[in-house]
Amino acid sequence: METPLTKRSERLKSHQWNALYLLSATSALVGAVAVAIQPLLLDQVFGIPFEKEGEINADVQVVAEIIAILCVGFFSFKSDRVGRVPVIFYGFLLISIGAFLLPMSYEIGLSVGIGGLIAFYFARILITMGADTAQTLLLTLVGDASNFKSRPRLMSNATFMIVFGGTVLSAIMMQVAEIENGILLITIGLAFIGLAGAWMSRLSLVDVSDRRDDNRHPLLQVWDLVMADPRMQLAFAAAFYTRMDLVVVSLFYSLWCISMADMVGETRLFATAHAAAMVGFLGAGVLLSIPLWRRFVENHSRIHAIGVSLSLASIGYVIIGLIENPYNWGVALPLFLIGVGHAGSTVTLEVLTVDVSPRKLLGSVLGTLYLIGSIGIIMLVQSGGYYFDAVGPRAPFILMGTGKLLVLLFASWLIVNGIEESADHTLTGNRDVSWKSLVFLTSALPFVWLVGRMLVGGYAPGGDMTDLPVGFINRYLGDWAFTFLIISLALRPIAEMTGLKALTRYNRMIGLYAFFYAVLHVCTYVSLEWVFDLDDMFADIYKRPFILLGLISFILLTPLALTSRRDAIRRLGGKKWKKLHKMVYVLNVTVALHFIFAAETENGEPYIYAALVALLLGYRYWRRRGVESADLCDGSCGDRKAGKRVVCTCGKQIEV
Repeated sequence: METPLTKRSERLKSHQWNALYLLSATSALVGAVAVAIQPLLLDQVFGIPFEKEGEINADVQVVAEIIAILCVGFFSFKSDRVGRVPVIFYGFLLISIGAFLLPMSYEIGLSVGIGGLIAFYFARILITMGADTAQTLLLTLVGDASNFKSRPRLMSNATFMIVFGGTVLSAIMMQVAEIENGILLITIGLAFIGLAGAWMSRLSLVDVSDRRDDNRHPLLQVWDLVMADPRMQLAFAAAFYTRMDLVVVSLFYSLWCISMADMVGETRLFATAHAAAMVGFLGAGVLLSIPLWRRFVENHSRIHAIGVSLSLASIGYVIIGLIENPYNWGVALPLFLIGVGHAGSTVTLEVLTVDVSPRKLLGSVLGTLYLIGSIGIIMLVQSGGYYFDAVGPRAPFILMGTGKLLVLLFASWLIVNGIEESADHTLTGNRDVSWKSLVFLTSALPFVWLVGRMLVGGYAPGGDMTDLPVGFINRYLGDWAFTFLIISLALRPIAEMTGLKALTRYNRMIGLYAFFYAVLHVCTYVSLEWVFDLDDMFADIYKRPFILLGLISFILLTPLALTSRRDAIRRLGGKKWKKLHKMVYVLNVTVALHFIFAAETENGEPYIYAALVALLLGYRYWRRRGVESADLCDGSCGDRKAGKRVVCTCGKQIEV
C-alpha cells in the first residue's frame, strides 16, 4: 500500500535531482583524491622509505576502511529510522574537518605527542568515513525516489555521476599537484567542497521514504533477505570485488608510477599527476558504457550482466599485470576494460539490490552491501600491499583479476544449476543455495593467489627464483593462518550479538583453513628456507626465539584440527572434546606473541591482531561470567539433570 510519502518519492523536483547527482559526484571526487594524494603526502611530508611505501599506504587505507565499515554501516542502519538527509549532511561535515587537518597532521601529531602518522590516520579516517557515508546514503536516496520502471535509468545516472567525480574530476584536480604548494591547495579545496556539500544537502535534499518501525535488528532482516534469494548472494559476493576497483587502481597504479619515476627521469609530482590522468581512462570506460549497461540490465538477466562485467574487469587486471612500464600508453586499454566491467557490476548490483529490497529496509541493505565491499577493500588492499613490496608493483593487479574470476565461477554455477531470471526479472528455478561452496572458494583464494604468482614468475620451471622471496611466502602464509584463526574465534561472538546463528556452521571450515595455511607456513620454513637442514634450523631457533612460539602454536593447533570432525566428539566424549578445544584460547595468545616478536618494530599490524584477540577472549570471559552468575533453577520445573551446571528446559541454570 502506498502512503503519501511514498507517492511523493516519485515526484522529486528537477533541482533536487540535480543537487543529488552533483553531491554524488562530489562525494566520489573527495574519496578518489584522498586516495590519490596519499602516497605523495606520505612521501613528501613523512619521508616514508621506498621499500615501505606499499605496506604503509595499504595500512593507512585499511585502517580508514575498518573504521568506515563500522561507522557507515551504523549510519546506514540508522538512516532507516532518522532519514537519509541528516546523515548525508554530517558526512560532508566530516569531509571538511578531515581535509582541513590532513596537511597539518604531521605538526599536529607532534605538538600533541601522538606522532604525525597517527594524526594522519585520524584525518584520513574522517575523510573516508564522511565520503563513504554520503555516497552510500545518496544512492539509497535515489533508490527511495525511484520505481521499478525508472530505477535502471535513475541508478545509472547516479552511478555515472559518481564515476565522473571519482575519475574525470579527480584527475583534473590532481593536476594541481604539479604546481607550487599544489598539495596544500588540493586539501584546502577538499575542505571547501565538504562545506559546500553539507550546505547543499541541507538546502536542496528531502527525505522521501517511510521510517522503519520494526524493532527486529536490521542485520537479521538483511540476512533473511539474502538467504531467500540467490541473486542477492551473488550480488554480495560481487560487491566484495567491485567496490575496490577505483581504490586499488588509484592507489597501486599511483605507487607504481612513483616507484618508477626516477628510472624514467620524471619527478614524483609528475608521476602522481600522470597516474591520475591515466586513471581517467578507467573513468572513460565507465562513463561511456553506462548507457549500454542500462539497456543490457533492462533486457537481460542480471546474473548474466554480473558475469559479463566481471569477465571484462578481470581481463583488464591481468593485462596490466603483464605490462612492465606504467608509463606505457598501452595501459590505457586494460584500464578502459576495468572501467567497463566496473560500470556493469556497479549498475547491476545497485538496480538488483533496490528491486529486491523492501523500501523501509533499503538503507540497511545498501549499508550491508557497503560493508561487504569495504571488507573486500581491506583484504585486497592489505594483500596487494604485501605483494607490491615483496613481489613487484604489477602483482596487485593480477591479485584483483583472479578474485573477480572466482565470483564469475559462482555466477556460472548458479546458471548451470537452473537459477536464472525471466524476461521480467523474476527469479526462476529458485532453490536453497548453501554458502559453503562460496566460503570454501573464498578461503582458498589466498592460496590460489600465491600459486598463481609462483607460476607467473616465482618457482615455476624457467621462472626467476628471486621474483618471489621465500621470506615473503613464509610471512604471507603465516599472516593468513592467523587471520583465519581470528575469524574462527570471532564467528560465535558475532552470531551471538547479531542473532545470525547460521554463521557458526562455517566455524569448522574456517578453523581447518587456519590449519591448512599453518601447515604451509611450517613446510615453507622447513623446506624452502632451510632445505631440511636441522642444524641450521636449530641455530635459527636459538637466534630467534619467537620461532619456538610458532612451533608451540602449531603443536597446539594440530590436535584441534584432527579432532574437528563430529565422529571425534563421539569417540572422545563431549566433556573431553570441549576441554581439549579450550586450547584454542591459549593458541591464539601464543600466535599473537609469535606475530609480535617476529614483526619489525615500526610495523603496528601485529598489535592490531593482538588487540583483536584480546577483545574476543575478553568477550568469551565476559559471557562465561554472565552464565555462571545467571539465576539458578530451584528444581520446581521437575527437570533436574546430571552435571555440575547445565541449562534446564525452563531456560535457567541447574547446579547439581
